[in-house]
Amino acid sequence: MRHPAPPKPSAWLTATARAAHQLYDQPQILHDPIALRILGPEREADLRADAERQRQPLAVAMRATMAVRSRLAEDSWRDAQQRGVQQYVILGAGLDTYAYRAAATAEFRVYEVDLPAMLQWKRDCLRAAGIAEPAEVRYVATDFTACAWMEELQQAGFNAALPACFSWLGVSMYLKPDEVMRVLSEIADCAPGSSIVFDYCVHRKYLSEQESAGLDFVAASLAAQGEPLQSSFEPPLMEHMLRHQGFRRVEDFDAAALSARYGANLSVSGIFHLMHATV
Repeated sequence: MRHPAPPKPSAWLTATARAAHQLYDQPQILHDPIALRILGPEREADLRADAERQRQPLAVAMRATMAVRSRLAEDSWRDAQQRGVQQYVILGAGLDTYAYRAAATAEFRVYEVDLPAMLQWKRDCLRAAGIAEPAEVRYVATDFTACAWMEELQQAGFNAALPACFSWLGVSMYLKPDEVMRVLSEIADCAPGSSIVFDYCVHRKYLSEQESAGLDFVAASLAAQGEPLQSSFEPPLMEHMLRHQGFRRVEDFDAAALSARYGANLSVSGIFHLMHATV
């Protein structure tokens, strides 16, 4: 039996791309042994039978983009652990599988934050796949367009007096610019040593003609499924705003920077950038 449709189609597309990466890409940027399992056997069978479409350039770029952004976030968390950080907050968790394939450690706490319906759908998928919920995971139901998400996070046990590592992937582009900056401002107010990895849509004035055409295609596809893009940012201005909010170290990763970091043959879309910022 197939899993029920997710509340947000983009979450399903993201999870499917990460799973397809396990089947069709070598070397792997992100090794995720349960990415296929969480989708369910029928969806996995569909992916295995979909080899021809998965070879198309757009599918290749989609898989690489989804895999590399998760890899950068998880690398950031591993680095944070080495500095003594014990809180990992996954904002817009969707079907992220990190907590279910990492070695369980009582000293670390993982918070998965998403809309109530999204968290319920994910937990249904976990149960259907026979994947246990680790004791160190806390599920925090919230809405980033509201102002109370940090309070709800703290009510779930998050310690605002201690540093934390945040991951915020595949969310900012669906929010209005002021909503994006409000979330980032609250993270900037976290304890020194806190950090975030997030992605954002690049303003078309910084895109090539081919990338602009790709953005138009992506925007139309997302709007058709009820999730229109609502924000884009100029990279220099985004860096300036983050520094103004109080982030000490700001790194912007475009396609070239990600290729240099994770593999020269990496086919990542330039429509979105990844940002790593530290308080």
